[in-house]
Amino acid sequence: MRLLSRLDRGRPEQAPRRVAGFTLIETITVAVLMGTLVRVALPSLHNMSLSARAADVVAELETVRLAVLDYRFEHHQWPEDAYVGQTPSGLAEFLPEDFKFGGAGYRLDWENWVLPSGLPEHPETDVLLGVSIVTEDAELAYAVVDFLGGSMAHYRLGTSYTFVFEAM
Repeated sequence: MRLLSRLDRGRPEQAPRRVAGFTLIETITVAVLMGTLVRVALPSLHNMSLSARAADVVAELETVRLAVLDYRFEHHQWPEDAYVGQTPSGLAEFLPEDFKFGGAGYRLDWENWVLPSGLPEHPETDVLLGVSIVTEDAELAYAVVDFLGGSMAHYRLGTSYTFVFEAM
């Protein structure tokens, strides 16, 4: 017996076991913090996504502009006007393979307008060349305008935002 009592005395007493998990207060605190982070992050994520889409549209505008200049150099004339979303006749060979005149939520429209009387303020300007972005997404259109920062003349008519490359 003496041996058993020594063994029992040498064993340290164990603290009561705590059940693993989180308390209700800890869980609520984490949920509130997560909600706050989401409310802060979502607008930034939306703006970044919109800026990326605007950059894609501007890149496509620039692709069309360069293709038109190549066409002009090769054929000594500008491509004819085309319908919304359609590649002007003869321009496809100057565009990247599988290039489409449109994307998610917008379509492009090549503009070659002959103005017999010229512009009201500038009667000597009788041709306008540009690309229109036709979209119901006004946020995207405004983001494109902001992205260009006034580097290209533009105007709006309904859901069409036209960016002028050349006025002659």
